[in-house]
Amino acid sequence: GYVLAIIFCSRDYREEAEKIYRTVYVKEYDLGDIFEGAGENLRNRLRERRFDYERAIRGLQDAPRNYLGRRRKELERLYCAVHSLQRVYALCQKRGEMSGIFVLSGVIPASTLEQVGEAVDRLGPNTLLLTEKGSELQKRGKQLPTLLKNNFFTRTFEEIVALYSLPSYGETDPSPLVALSFCLFFGFMFGDVGHGLLLAAGAWYLARKGILKKAFASVIRIAGISAMVFGFLYGSVFGSEEILPSLWTSPMHGISDLIQTSLFVGVAFLSMGIVVNIVSLKRKGRIGKMLFDGEGAAGLLFYWTAAAAAAIGFTSGSGAPKPLLVLAGILFLVILFSSVLERLIFGPQGEDEGGVVHTFTVFHDLLSFLSNTASFVRLAAFALNHAGLSAAVFMLSDMVHTLPGGTLFRAAVLILGNIVIVGLEGLIVFIQTLRLEYYEFFSKFYHGGGRPFTPVTWNGKNKE
Repeated sequence: GYVLAIIFCSRDYREEAEKIYRTVYVKEYDLGDIFEGAGENLRNRLRERRFDYERAIRGLQDAPRNYLGRRRKELERLYCAVHSLQRVYALCQKRGEMSGIFVLSGVIPASTLEQVGEAVDRLGPNTLLLTEKGSELQKRGKQLPTLLKNNFFTRTFEEIVALYSLPSYGETDPSPLVALSFCLFFGFMFGDVGHGLLLAAGAWYLARKGILKKAFASVIRIAGISAMVFGFLYGSVFGSEEILPSLWTSPMHGISDLIQTSLFVGVAFLSMGIVVNIVSLKRKGRIGKMLFDGEGAAGLLFYWTAAAAAAIGFTSGSGAPKPLLVLAGILFLVILFSSVLERLIFGPQGEDEGGVVHTFTVFHDLLSFLSNTASFVRLAAFALNHAGLSAAVFMLSDMVHTLPGGTLFRAAVLILGNIVIVGLEGLIVFIQTLRLEYYEFFSKFYHGGGRPFTPVTWNGKNKE
């Protein structure tokens, strides 16, 4: 018998295909031979069939929309019912059951207790609401979630804190301090009115296009505004210091002022971190550690004494005053024997470090004062680096200005150079700001390790 086969192939392989057909004795029929005599009638029938198929496809495409239009209210009610059942199921997943009694346990913000109680009384008349304070739960080893409450400006910097770690329950929220320090650090290192304006405008545009998250874009916008403020202090606009008068100092001509200010900022913020740690220790009832520890009151006094001695020694040229050196020595001994003093005055306070470990910890804490303070010199270094890069762009633009078509080349160098400064150096300064926050500032008081408070809500989204 014979089999009718319809074979398709690319035009590029037509000759090879025909050779293969001939080797297997394929008899070829042309479509013209098959439909000979059909003529225009066949073409019309094919065209009508194609129109029928297109009409059927359009009908299938419109059918779902028409169905949704007719049954919209019914489908919305069904969706709400299914979604409600999903939320109830999620809430009841961790329920307990005892003799036909259902037990649900969870945590709520203390400020919502009265509202929750009223809702339970109204909606569940046979429901008993039992409460327990967070401090009592912590004593039993229960890890409670963290709910941050900040104003609009400070809330923006919760993302920066979360990149490191959320504060644990009861720990001081560093977001307000981060909001202050981040603006100061970034503006100090990236001070320029024009570059700050480009940074803020770029963040706004990228957030509007959905490329950047709104929270992160807000941080960049605020950083750009801070850079503009410091740009006025430096008198710098797109790297030029000839357009505006400086309200404070010029990075290129006031290097000593920048270094002194950066060291002062470092001492101030490290001291602030130690003060926060002192308050946290007092809340925990660790009075001995609060008084005698290297990151407590004794450590703060030692830091101030050492900083004052160093400042006086460098400025006077006659060395540090002996009373300050004696006071620093006494405070060092207090810190070195802090665990002994705490145990003698306040009794045992949990597990005690070994003598060798404690000694190394003390030296590490005291040496970190020096390294952390010196690290803040990067504020002055990157402010000078920013001014130097801007000056290099202007020098390069002046060099190409003498070439044929120099005006066009000069404009291109200025535009591309400023874009590189805003993009590349802006990223570097952002990273350096995070480093000062995480490694210098947070090391004095912040531990983190918290988990976010994620309540069960009716719309499936977390409320703050």
